[in-house]
Amino acid sequence: MIELMTVVVIIGVLASVAMPLVAKYLKKSKTAEAAVNLRKIYDGEVIYYLEEKTDAGGLLFSKKFAALSATPPVSTLGADKRPGNFEEAGWGAIRFNPDGPVLFSYETSAGGEGPEARFTARAMGAVDKDTKTSLFERGGSVDTAPGEVSGGAAIYMLDELE
Repeated sequence: MIELMTVVVIIGVLASVAMPLVAKYLKKSKTAEAAVNLRKIYDGEVIYYLEEKTDAGGLLFSKKFAALSATPPVSTLGADKRPGNFEEAGWGAIRFNPDGPVLFSYETSAGGEGPEARFTARAMGAVDKDTKTSLFERGGSVDTAPGEVSGGAAIYMLDELE
């Protein structure tokens, strides 16, 4: 009987140590969505900038990045996935439409034209049940010498597991 109780105690200690690690691993796996989608948004912004756009008379517009409003709204985020309005909110311009509901709210801010153009793609969300949000950002700008788009090689993260 003592041996059985010892085994139960050991299993209890191991479980109490493992549970927080498993919870952290599950939260970290949810943040992968933000990284993958920010890469897709970055690629879409680069393509959008490089495409030549004209008016009805054939006059070329200055090259710039797309500024897109947050979807789904940050106020609706939580630990569950939410559908976004990616088809109607102009996201088609950068060819971004996730396969289904998302955990994060996505938006882009952009400014300048031509060689002065720049943008920041942002993902905000809460992967757990509290009210704190995580922030992921990736930016891009135009390298004036070759005129090519360059951006941060890494994603800026603030409160990654919130």
